[in-house]
Amino acid sequence: MKKVIGLSAGRKHKVSETVIKAVLNGMNEEAIKHEVISLSGKVIRPCEACNGCVTTNCCILKDDFQPIMDRLMDADAIVFGAPTYWDRMNGKGQAFWERACFSGRHNSLFPLKNKKGFVVAVDGIGDGRYMVRDTKLYFEDARVKYSGDIAVQGEYACFTCNYGNQCEVGGFIDLFPLNPVITKEITPSPENQHPEKNDHRLKRNILPEAMEKGRQFAKEIISATRD
Repeated sequence: MKKVIGLSAGRKHKVSETVIKAVLNGMNEEAIKHEVISLSGKVIRPCEACNGCVTTNCCILKDDFQPIMDRLMDADAIVFGAPTYWDRMNGKGQAFWERACFSGRHNSLFPLKNKKGFVVAVDGIGDGRYMVRDTKLYFEDARVKYSGDIAVQGEYACFTCNYGNQCEVGGFIDLFPLNPVITKEITPSPENQHPEKNDHRLKRNILPEAMEKGRQFAKEIISATRD
């Protein structure tokens, strides 16, 4: 049976993880085993370029990275998701992939080579391009085969900081003018995409689309096995 790991570098039980789970749930019609690993709460230090991984291709830093990397190595495909911070993949996601790429490339081992990778790209406006850009670079370096993505609008921290609707330098004003009351109806979520563009009474739920992407990704994984 094929195995797919969903890896979330976002907050626990928030947008990245929720959409990753939807993609994985779309695979249930196929003979594919899947699980989600959240980096939230895990200690993932950035790469120190210490060369301690040169002979074994295993990182020697003592934190949560290597056990997770071992599980990815045992999988057939990866669904990776993370939020965008300052037009880049968030720091935890970057720290993970720095070490995955650096430790894996010595002696051209590339332990993730030819695994298929799907991207859940989250940002405040729902564009996703910076996350896709960064993940593609890491996938290319790790020899993971990029197999598609889904862009998702996440929730700026401004929606919950208690000052976002009054702040002239936050993300809230990318979507709405200042001073409206922040309600669930205007707060982006997987079930309420782009409330700034739509009548909030007509919610756009991206989870069915994510499940359909998962179904197509599952077929691609199975087809690759038959080929």
